[in-house]
Amino acid sequence: MERSFIQAYTERHPGQVSAVYYDVPLLRQALIGKAILPQATRISLLATQESIGLYDTLITQLPAYGLEARVFVVETEQQLIPTLARALSYGDFLLAAPDDAIYNPRTIKHILLTAYRRNKIVIGPSQAYVKAGSLASGYSSFPTLIHGVAHYLDTYFKTGAFPAPDYPEAYGVEINRQVARSLNIPVPDRDRIVTEVDEALALRQRALP
Repeated sequence: MERSFIQAYTERHPGQVSAVYYDVPLLRQALIGKAILPQATRISLLATQESIGLYDTLITQLPAYGLEARVFVVETEQQLIPTLARALSYGDFLLAAPDDAIYNPRTIKHILLTAYRRNKIVIGPSQAYVKAGSLASGYSSFPTLIHGVAHYLDTYFKTGAFPAPDYPEAYGVEINRQVARSLNIPVPDRDRIVTEVDEALALRQRALP
């Protein structure tokens, strides 16, 4: 079910329906990339005209973490690789969002090969794509998702209303070590990456007024 539909429905009928999102916040994915490439300052993003809004919040969040990003719009399917080439010239890594118009089984091989020929890594959008050749991605485990759903149900039984849709509280990191070796990139262990990302997010949260 599309998140936009869920959000629109919950705004019209607050407390009657909710969701635990299965994907990973884009800011967290960006910080995973930063943990792997500490020298990174610029992130490349690909989008269509319809999906460009996926990145609005992320772009405003990144400067607080010493990062910036630029969205490169793919106008047609034939323009995917030329647009990707321009994007890779800009960014230290490519951050992939859960955007099926860009990242799908038909295109991912070409995207990954183009990136690696330019010695650039791809972060995200999911565990499945790490197995396909992305360097890393955050993910929320099935038990974590179930725990979140149980909490929502418990809240509903106690109060008669669901909490607002939200992300899970905990995440892991999947890493493709073979890709890291082929690009000669030393990658910290998973726990260290998770800790570094959590600490960066917590530090920024404490700094907010």
